[in-house]
Amino acid sequence: MRASEFAYPYRHAQALGVLRLHLAPTLGGAPAAGVWWPHGRDLTREGPHLVDDFPKRRGRIDRLVYSPGDWDVVAEEVFTRHGRIKVGFLPARRTGGLVLLRLLGSEIIRLRVVWVAPRTDPGEDRPSSRA
Repeated sequence: MRASEFAYPYRHAQALGVLRLHLAPTLGGAPAAGVWWPHGRDLTREGPHLVDDFPKRRGRIDRLVYSPGDWDVVAEEVFTRHGRIKVGFLPARRTGGLVLLRLLGSEIIRLRVVWVAPRTDPGEDRPSSRA
């Protein structure tokens, strides 16, 4: 996809590669959780990548919440193929790689963020949780 095809000119159009994300299966009323391996610490690039490539079967992200101390480049909003996504902040004391996602319909997903490259077993289409 060319940069001119994006509705929002400030979005980074460069491909970051496959979205490195593992979501746990949802069971009953248990809160959803997962692990995300971003390619870097620039949320203005990683946030849109997460929103745009999030698995459609799980829903669509309409808000991100994170700790600014965990990222080199922070944002109050990110621009995606779906439009502008509002971004909120966790308290400053809450660091350690946590991102909360709100999906349309109000489901919340807690993602643990790991900034090391994931190991992928042959034949698997997703990173293993043994980072």
